[in-house]
Amino acid sequence: MGCFSRRSFLKWLASWVFLPILHPTVGKSPIPHGLPIGIQARARRRGSIANHFQGEELCYRISVLWIKQAAIGRVFFEKVEGGQLYRATLEGKATGIIGWLTRYRRDTYTSYMELIDGGRRLRPLRFEEDIVSGGKIRRKIILFDYGKGKLIKRRMNRRGVFIQSEGKIPGGVIYDDFLTAFYNFRWGVYGNIQRGKRYRVRTLPKAGISTIDVEIATKEEEMRMRQGEGNKGCREYYVTVFLDKEITRSRTGRVNGWISKNLVPIEGTIEDVVFVGDVRGVLIDERRAG
Repeated sequence: MGCFSRRSFLKWLASWVFLPILHPTVGKSPIPHGLPIGIQARARRRGSIANHFQGEELCYRISVLWIKQAAIGRVFFEKVEGGQLYRATLEGKATGIIGWLTRYRRDTYTSYMELIDGGRRLRPLRFEEDIVSGGKIRRKIILFDYGKGKLIKRRMNRRGVFIQSEGKIPGGVIYDDFLTAFYNFRWGVYGNIQRGKRYRVRTLPKAGISTIDVEIATKEEEMRMRQGEGNKGCREYYVTVFLDKEITRSRTGRVNGWISKNLVPIEGTIEDVVFVGDVRGVLIDERRAG
């Protein structure tokens, strides 16, 4: 581990146990272009996007090193009681030996959204990030004020006081956090996606990075990936996401994964993470609340 101390290594490992299959980057999406998270070769559907995803819950098992269940991740969509807002939440919790080593770290990402475009699109109003490890809490909040064209960021310091900064939202631009983008793409908000194409997605700059490349495998490439495995479960499309190596802490910056015909992520792998190897997430449960 070179000059890594035990404490710094465990802190670093905890940060990457929870890297979701759905890349946690806030996306900059000028209408109608956006952040493609899954694949669907058809145009936008009719009706309300919120009604379609209401009550959906997806659960993932995350493995790292030789540990088959290092963490459990859950993403769900629901209506906020008493209003016209909707909430998408991604939760991750360390388990087993990794849970003990990281003081049972728990990561939660929450997006509060409204319906626009006649119910055919979600637009975020508030995005929250909460990390709890032992008795320590870290919190970040992003507020989207489209009326004033402001993007307000609040970060809680060690004393529990929020530090605020502001940016601009250009006219005609919608900023989609990764949870909002996940549901918008599955509904067809960003248009048709085709096999064999590569997409350059514009995002808010983070660590100097403002684009993400997404490559959708051709049918022939998919067949090669299936060799020796058969058509396991609901695997339908194979996707590769190219990220900066500094963001993934990996030697390649590649994230590979399978998704279903209905655009549900089935499994994903961050390749060759430094000191760890591949980090993998697998869908273990899919349900919809009545």
